[in-house]
Amino acid sequence: MKGIKYIHRRVFQLFLLIIVAKDIYAQNISVSERFNKYTSRVIQEKLFVHTDKDFYTAGEILWFKIYYVNGATHQSLQLSKIAYVEVLNENNEPVLEGKISLEPGESNGSFYLPVTLSTGNYTLRAYTNWMKNFDNEYFFQKKLTIVNTIKSPGEDNNKDSSVINVDFFPEGGNLVNDIQSRVGFIIRDARGGINDCNGYILNDRNDTITSFMPLKFGIGSFYFKPTVGIFYKATIVLPSGLTINKDLPQAFDYGYTIQVADKNDKQVAVAVKRKKMPGEHDVTQVLLVAHTRQVLKLAEKKTINDNDSIVFLVDKTKLDKGISHFILFNNNDKPVCERLIFIEPEKPSVLNVKCDKDKYTNREKIEIALNMDNPADTPDDLSAAVFYIDSLQEEESDNIYNYMWLTSDLNGYIETPGYYFSNLSIVKTATDNLMLVHGWSRFRWDDIVKGDESFIKYLPEIDGMLVNGKAFNSRTGELAKGMDTYLSIPGNPFGFYTSRSDQNGLVRYNVKDYFGNGQIIAQRGIETDSFYSVSLFKPFAEPPATNKFGHYSFNEENRKQLIKRSIGMQVQNVYASDSIRVFEKPEVRNPLPFYGYPDASYRLDDYKRFTTMEEVLREYVFEIGVTMRNGNLGLKIFNPEANDFHANHELVLLDGVPLLHFNRIFSYDPLKVKKLDVVVSRYVLGKSLFNGIASFTTNNAVFDGFELDPTLVAVDYAGIQLQRQFYSPVYDTPRKAESRMPDFRTTLMWNPNIKLNSETKNTLEFYSSDLSGKYMIIVQGTDGKGNFYFGTDTFDVQ
Repeated sequence: MKGIKYIHRRVFQLFLLIIVAKDIYAQNISVSERFNKYTSRVIQEKLFVHTDKDFYTAGEILWFKIYYVNGATHQSLQLSKIAYVEVLNENNEPVLEGKISLEPGESNGSFYLPVTLSTGNYTLRAYTNWMKNFDNEYFFQKKLTIVNTIKSPGEDNNKDSSVINVDFFPEGGNLVNDIQSRVGFIIRDARGGINDCNGYILNDRNDTITSFMPLKFGIGSFYFKPTVGIFYKATIVLPSGLTINKDLPQAFDYGYTIQVADKNDKQVAVAVKRKKMPGEHDVTQVLLVAHTRQVLKLAEKKTINDNDSIVFLVDKTKLDKGISHFILFNNNDKPVCERLIFIEPEKPSVLNVKCDKDKYTNREKIEIALNMDNPADTPDDLSAAVFYIDSLQEEESDNIYNYMWLTSDLNGYIETPGYYFSNLSIVKTATDNLMLVHGWSRFRWDDIVKGDESFIKYLPEIDGMLVNGKAFNSRTGELAKGMDTYLSIPGNPFGFYTSRSDQNGLVRYNVKDYFGNGQIIAQRGIETDSFYSVSLFKPFAEPPATNKFGHYSFNEENRKQLIKRSIGMQVQNVYASDSIRVFEKPEVRNPLPFYGYPDASYRLDDYKRFTTMEEVLREYVFEIGVTMRNGNLGLKIFNPEANDFHANHELVLLDGVPLLHFNRIFSYDPLKVKKLDVVVSRYVLGKSLFNGIASFTTNNAVFDGFELDPTLVAVDYAGIQLQRQFYSPVYDTPRKAESRMPDFRTTLMWNPNIKLNSETKNTLEFYSSDLSGKYMIIVQGTDGKGNFYFGTDTFDVQ
C-alpha cells in the first residue's frame, strides 16, 4: 500500500448560506469573503452506509441503508436524489453496482453476492453525482470480506502482507532549518498499524538525534530541529528484527512553521515561527483562518516582528465540534501551513437496545426493546441488523456517530475509529497524533482565491437520475454542438426525454421513475443528418488508484466456522431461493406519459382489427390523415386551431421510441399494437418542438421495431435499484416451528426504516434460525437534526 495522499479539496455542495460575524470580515475581507462566496455555491454532502454485517460468503445477500446529510451541519439533506453504491474487488475493479433512491424511506438496497466472486477484501463505496466533482477519498468507503467457499482462492492472498509503509508528516506541512517542529509518523503494513517497533533519527554521520515509538495503530510523533546542510534519515526496527530506512522530508532554508496545543480547557494556542529570506522585511502580517467542515469560524491577522514568532490564542467556543482546520496565510494571501484539531462532541443520548432474554432456542421468538435515555430524543431514521458473530465476523466498533464526527472528514484509512471516542487515558494524545498525520494538505486554495469553479462538471441529481452523453459526427468523430437528441426508455409507462447538445457536444437527460435493469435508446433528432449519433457516459465514478484495505489472509483456525457458514449459505439458496428473490413493486410517482392525457386515445381491441396500419388510421383515427406521395404512405396530424393538418415535424413513437422516418409505421403489424394516443396541438419538450404526437403502445410494451430503423441501438443501462424484501420466516405455530424446512440464516433481521415514538413501546420482533451461536444486534441512525445514535446488544441461540 502506498502512503496516504492528502489533498485539500473537501467535498462541497450547492446553495449553503454561511453567516459569518462582521468582525471576521473586517479583519480580512479578501480571504474570508472569497471563502464564503465559494462555499455558498458549493455545499458539502456526506453519506454513511449501514450494512447488515462485514463478513460474507459468496452466495449471500448484502443488505445496506444509506444515510445522507449536510456535511457542514449534519442535518438531513434533500438535494441529491440518487446515490451510487459499488463493491470493488482487491484490484479496485467494480464487481457490483447499484443506483439507490435517496428519497425518505427509500434509501436502502441489497446486492446478491454471486458465487463467481473471488475470496478477498472488498471495498463498499457510496457517493452522489455531485460528489464526483471532488476527491474520491471522501466517498464513503468500508471494508467487506467475502470468502468464496466453492471456488479455489487462486493466487496467494498474502502477497502484499510483508510490505511496510513509513510516512512522516511535519506539523503544519514543512520542516524549516533551525526551527524545532513536531513530526507525526505512521508505520503500517496491509493488516494495519505496527506498534511494537522502535525508531531512530540519524544524521549523515549516523549520529542518533532522537528516538521515537508509535503510541497507537502505528501512529506517533516526536520533536525535531533540522540543521542547514545536514541530511537525516529514520531507521525503524520491527518486532521481527527487520530494519527499515526512510529519508525524512526535506527541510527548507526559509519559511513558516506552526505548532498547535491546548493552552487550557478553553483555548488553543497556535504558535507561528518564521525564518525569513534574505532581504525580507522584518515586520510582516500573517492571517490565521479556521474553519469547521468548510464553515468559516475565524480570520485573524497578526504582525510578526523581528523576533520571528507570534502566538494566536483561539477560543474553543468559536469552533464547532469535530474536526477544524487552521490555515496560515502569508502577507500575499498564500497558504503556507495547515493543521487539524479535533474537539470531541458531546456524548449523544443513549439508544438502549435490550433483548427480552439472554438465551433462546432455535426458532424461538425474539423481542428487542428500543428506548432513549432522554425521552425528548426521538430519532426518526434508524436501521437495525441482527447477525451471527464468530471468529470470522467480530463485533463491530465503527458506527454512524464515529464516522460522521471523525472518519468522514479525514482523507485516508482510519483504523478502528471507535477507539478515539473511548475513555482511555491516552486517547487525547492518540487523537492529536491522528490529526498530525492527516493534517497537511497540498493546498487547493487557488480555487477559492481565484474564484475558479471550472472543476464543477457533475450536477446534483435534484429531480431524478441524470443520464449524460455526447453528440458527435460518426464519420469524423467531431463533437456536435446545438444538436437535438432523444432518449427513450421502453416500458409501461415509457420514458421519453430530449436534450440539445451544448457547446462541448454534451447532452443531459433528467430521467424519472426508471427502476431496475433494462435497455435505453439514445438517438439524433428528427431533422438531424443520419451520420450523427449519441453515446452515453458511464454514470459511476472512476475506481481509486490504490486499495486502502489490503489483501485478505485466511486463518486456518477459522476453517470449521467457514464450513458451517458455507453449508448455511448453500442450504438457504436451495430451500429459500424463491423467498430471497422477491422484490417490491416500485412506486411510480407519475404513471402518465410525458404528454399527460392525450387529446384522443384508441384501444385497438375496442375496434375491428385490421391487418394493416393504413386501414387502422384511415378507418377510425380521425385526428390522423393518411397521405400518399410518390407512391409512399405518410401521415399528418390534424391541427384544430388552424383547421388544417400540421405541415411537418410530427413525433411518432413506438413504445416511447421516436421513428425518425415515421412513415415506416405503416409496415408495422397493427395486431401487435394495444393502444394509440394522439396529441393534436403543438408540444414543447425541453428545447424541442413537435407538431403533434402519435404514440403507439404494443401489447407487452417492449420495443421490437429495430427493423423499422436499423440505426437504432439499445444499450443496457440500469435504473434505480428495485428493493428486495427481507426474508424472515415466522414460527408462530407448533406446526411451523416443527417444519423440516432447514433455516440456516446468519442475518436474522434487517430493518432499514425504523422510527421511534416516545409515546408508545418500540420493539422489534423476529425468530431465531437453526444456526446456534452468538448473535449481535446493531441499531443506528439519526434524528435529522445533526444528532447520531448507536446501540447494541448480544444474545445466544442454543
